[in-house]
Amino acid sequence: MIEVSKTLAVNTPDTADLTVDDLWDGLVMKAENPLPFVPAITACTVTDRFDGGLVREIVLGGETVREVVTLYPQRRVHFVRTHGAAKGTIDNEIEFAEDGNLLLTFTFRIVLDGVEAGSAAEAEFAERMEADYLSAVATTLDAVRSRSAQIA
Repeated sequence: MIEVSKTLAVNTPDTADLTVDDLWDGLVMKAENPLPFVPAITACTVTDRFDGGLVREIVLGGETVREVVTLYPQRRVHFVRTHGAAKGTIDNEIEFAEDGNLLLTFTFRIVLDGVEAGSAAEAEFAERMEADYLSAVATTLDAVRSRSAQIA
């Protein structure tokens, strides 16, 4: 199993401050339509909606992946990959540092079909997924800042 967790400061001295509401709105936008945020995803169709979430099919690296997305308002977006070669969970959690600064933690726990645990292939996949996810988080925060500036 691949498990990676990273916590990033949402607001830095070089960026406009975002609120919890701003961040939450951005995470929901990314859950509903990840295309503007995740370059590796080339298609997304929401196939079902339920109280507190949605089911979507994405095309990621040419493979169709189904994810059940549960929204825990202002706290966490939880993705469960139920179909595809890489199954598992991804979490986006809104947290606060001891000094009150807003943080975003992403964690993924993924098992790859047909790939031996601890292998070089698994490590390569983990590195690529982590880099893609760090890029997606940066793109999401930039998009939220841009949207917040337009509203203000």
